[in-house]
Amino acid sequence: MSLPPRPASIYADFSAMNAKELRLAQEEIWAWISVAESASYDDAPDDDFLDSARDALNDIIAERRALHSDESAPRGG
Repeated sequence: MSLPPRPASIYADFSAMNAKELRLAQEEIWAWISVAESASYDDAPDDDFLDSARDALNDIIAERRALHSDESAPRGG
């Protein structure tokens, strides 16, 4: 089974995305990484590209945290 194409969202400007777009990009990149990490040796991407995809996930998570940091936390009762 060959590896699906690399998601274009890896190269997106995450700071320009809203919460929904960030979540969708995160899901897309995470799914691709999951497939890439379990691909056969012949089909697997090089480690540098996997690292850049992981870096993109870190950037997305940081953006999502920043978006939600200015929301008030729900109060327990």
